[in-house]
Amino acid sequence: MERKKIGVAVIGCGMRSKYTVGNLLRDSDHNVEVISVYDPIDKAVDDALELWKVEKNSCRKCSSSLEAINTPGVDWVLVYSPNAFHKQHILEGFSAGKHVFSEKPLASTLEDCKEIYDAHAANKLLFATGFVLRYSPFYQKVKSLLESGNFGKLLSIEANENINPAHGGYIMRNWRRKSELAGPHILEKCCHDLDLIIWFCNSLPSKVFFCGTTNVFKPENRYLEEKYGANTFNSWGGHDQIETAFNDDSDMMDTSMGTAIFRNGVQVSFCATMCNALPERRMRFNCSEGTIIVDLYASTVTYKTIGENTACTLKYMCDLHGGGDQYIMKELYDTMCNGTEPKCSGNEGLESAVFALAFDQSAREQRLVDLEPVWKSLDR
Repeated sequence: MERKKIGVAVIGCGMRSKYTVGNLLRDSDHNVEVISVYDPIDKAVDDALELWKVEKNSCRKCSSSLEAINTPGVDWVLVYSPNAFHKQHILEGFSAGKHVFSEKPLASTLEDCKEIYDAHAANKLLFATGFVLRYSPFYQKVKSLLESGNFGKLLSIEANENINPAHGGYIMRNWRRKSELAGPHILEKCCHDLDLIIWFCNSLPSKVFFCGTTNVFKPENRYLEEKYGANTFNSWGGHDQIETAFNDDSDMMDTSMGTAIFRNGVQVSFCATMCNALPERRMRFNCSEGTIIVDLYASTVTYKTIGENTACTLKYMCDLHGGGDQYIMKELYDTMCNGTEPKCSGNEGLESAVFALAFDQSAREQRLVDLEPVWKSLDR
């Protein structure tokens, strides 16, 4: 029997949308169809349809998200809009009785995240969120090592996300440079890592302290473009890029570092910077009977217990999301076809957002933030 095709409305046609929707169409053997699409930038829509090999006369180009969501034949809404619009587009999908996939983070404020979470809890619709690193084979390997019992008790995690100048420049030249659209950098970019930390700790952060400033991407440092070439900072393209990353209209912190204490006693440090000659995305797990180190850019997991003479290093062949991009859309397609519960939904989005926004609050108010009142208000 021929399987019924699944119709999707795509909201937002940026870089991530182009890539992952393309993967979904491929992985479903084109059993998923783009029925409608909305993006305020016409060229972004045209470029996406061309990349996806979708005939323009078979897909409705819409003038609003509501028009796209309510187009006949739409079963799922795929949300890739700037973070500040996630709540609007997710709730529009739920109100129309559609299942929803949303790119991370869940939303840009705690209030929006809570409203999304409550709306999903009140219906029986499927809801998946794009925490792609959860799908990475080597992060899943780390989880299995921690749960094996061979490493004893998890004591602390040292984690970082230190991106290269082109990546930092990309952020500081598009909508992500403004917290009113993206939320803080620690939420917009690092919520993946914070979600993983919560998953690995199997607990929630109780108290956090964070420091952050803008040290690199500001007007007085524009001489770096002349010194190293503008392309060093501007090589990542997009439809909404301003001329320079060294601008004065951003409120993003490009250098930040902090700590957290989890309810179960695990201590966590996290560093996030935006302009690195040697980029790194790494986690070190210090356990009572062993150590695990996972390096995303090197695609390696190295581990050793106290009783072993040599460390074991596993090398994975994967992309910059740890191979997660190969699996996230396949699993979404399985959810679409079979109603399988997604690995990540509103709960994971809410908890990682609470963590990230507490870090940001701590940095801006220069004080320790106690998360227990927040968790209590969320029944956690």
